[in-house]
Amino acid sequence: MNVAIVGLGHAFSKQFKALKETSGINKIELCDKDPVKIKKYNCKANYLSLDSNNVVIATSPKYHLEIIENLLREQKKVISEKPVVINLEELNQLKKVITKENYYNSLHFSFGLEIEYFIKNINIKPDKIYCYISDNYVKDEHIKKEQIGLCGSYLDEVINPLSAICRMFGYNMRFISNEKKKYLNDEFDYYSLSNFEVDDISVQVEVLWDDKKSRKYIDLYYDEKIIRLDSMNQTVIDLTGNKVLFKAKGDRMTNHYIGVFNDYLEKGSNIDISIKLHEELLKGVSDEN
Repeated sequence: MNVAIVGLGHAFSKQFKALKETSGINKIELCDKDPVKIKKYNCKANYLSLDSNNVVIATSPKYHLEIIENLLREQKKVISEKPVVINLEELNQLKKVITKENYYNSLHFSFGLEIEYFIKNINIKPDKIYCYISDNYVKDEHIKKEQIGLCGSYLDEVINPLSAICRMFGYNMRFISNEKKKYLNDEFDYYSLSNFEVDDISVQVEVLWDDKKSRKYIDLYYDEKIIRLDSMNQTVIDLTGNKVLFKAKGDRMTNHYIGVFNDYLEKGSNIDISIKLHEELLKGVSDEN
């Protein structure tokens, strides 16, 4: 299978390495409109000139819908990064053009090896779930220029733990509420606190971009213990006894994308999962767009 990557951003090196390590990938094309990247990687500037039939879309989500529509007109199959669109209006438009034959959504966080371990070895439903995500995306009380294209802490980050939680416990998900904080004159939020239900499990997701250290974990609360699925360290920890139950090897994001591409090769599409996640996620931005 031949694959192209459109948008050589912060995840590009991990995506490229994962494709190299995935059986069944024969050729990798690269595409970006940045002249520096075109020269550095010898890549194409126009995604409509790509030869590959399978195209990973890794640009800012602001451009996803337009690129997807154009590629589908060229009979390409798309593998879109999350979030696939930025509001419910775009999601409704997306649903008109995608099918199980041409669409896959890269929900890479859900393929963390700590998630895989939980599914295979623990798989016990918790009473409630708390997720915390932090990144160093703020400078001088403004979101950094290079992170503006992510469209804010809520839209960029919340879908990550949600996709993992739903993979573990089912996709009967419901948006309840959220609150956000923005810096003066910034377009997007640097902080969000969101509440969902997955089946009958209460889920809270807190995201902070004003942090010098990246932390990404899911805490599963049970009667007598708390299990932490630590994405950054690829570990499963029983916090009650401070016991490490599992620790993965290898680069975290590369492991994620190996899982994504193997899932794509096996299933071809995850359209139903993707639409359900985005229908609830985008209720949290419907008042802003």
